[in-house]
Amino acid sequence: MEIDFNSVEKARIAYHEKLVHYWLVIGIICGVLLILTLPFTFMGGFFFAFFAFVVGTIIVTFATRKEGEAYRSAYKTYFIEKNLANIFTGLKYQHSVGLNRDLLRASGMVYTGDVYNSNDLAQANYKGVDFVQADVHIQTEHTDSDGNTTYVTIFKGRYMIFEFPKKFSFKLELIGKRFGASARVPGKNQTTGRKMEKLKTESGDFNNIFKIYAEDGFEAFYLLDPAFMEKIQKISDTYKNRVLFGFLNNTLLIGLNNGKDSFEPPRSSKPIDEKAETEKVSSEIRVITDFVDMLNLDKKLFVN
Repeated sequence: MEIDFNSVEKARIAYHEKLVHYWLVIGIICGVLLILTLPFTFMGGFFFAFFAFVVGTIIVTFATRKEGEAYRSAYKTYFIEKNLANIFTGLKYQHSVGLNRDLLRASGMVYTGDVYNSNDLAQANYKGVDFVQADVHIQTEHTDSDGNTTYVTIFKGRYMIFEFPKKFSFKLELIGKRFGASARVPGKNQTTGRKMEKLKTESGDFNNIFKIYAEDGFEAFYLLDPAFMEKIQKISDTYKNRVLFGFLNNTLLIGLNNGKDSFEPPRSSKPIDEKAETEKVSSEIRVITDFVDMLNLDKKLFVN
C-alpha cells in the first residue's frame, strides 16, 4: 500500500485520539483517588494520585504502542524515505534498524557506553560516494553511594561512514574539542597493534579545535594538507566543533554529537504542516550532503 500525506494524517489522528482517550481515563482515576483520600491524609492523597499517574503512564505507553508505531512508520515512509530517495541513489532505508554497535566499537574510536540505541539506518550513494548513516544515542550508567542509578547521555546525534576507492595504510583521528566523552582516547590501533601518537599541525587554530592522533605522522601530514584542513575546520565550525573524523583504510567515520534525534515525527496533537515538515526533513538530510560537498569527497581527494 502506497503511503500518501492523507495516510500520515489518518495515522496521526488515530494515535492522538487513543492517547486522549487513555489520558482522560487516567485523569479521572487520579482525580477520584485524590478526592477520596484527601479527607483522611493530605500527603497520602497526593501519593496515591502520583502512583496512579506513574502506572497510568506505563499503561498508556503500552496501550498506544501499535497506533504510535503506525504513525511513526507512515510518517517516515512518506517524509523521510521519499525525500531521501529524491537525493540519493541505491537507497536502503530502515527506520527501526540502526548502526551495529560492534562496528563502532571495532573502529577503536568510539566508546559505546552502557546503553546503546540506534535507528534510521540509511545506506545510499551521493555523487558517487557510498555512505551509511544512522542516529545513535549512547548513555553511561552511574550508581551513587545510596545505590541510586542514573543514566548520563554522552552522545546523541549521528554517525556517518563514507567509503573511498583507496585504502589508507595508517589510521588518523581528529577529535573535536567539544565532541564529548564518547571519543575513545587512542592507545594502540586494535587492527594493526601500532601505537597512536598525538600530533600538532602548523595551524594553531586547527590545533585548538582538534585533538589529533595518528599511527604515522608523516602520512598524516601528507593527508592533512592546508586545503583539506581548511575544509575540515570550516565544516567543524558549522557544527560547533562537536565532530569526530576518523580515517581507517578506505573509510571515513564521522560522528556528529549535536544532541538531536533526526527524522522524528512531530507530536500528534496538531495537524502536520506538510510544507514545513518537508523543509525540516530537507535540512536534516543536508547534514549528510554537507560533509560530501564541503569536504569535496566526490572529487576523490584521496586518490593519487
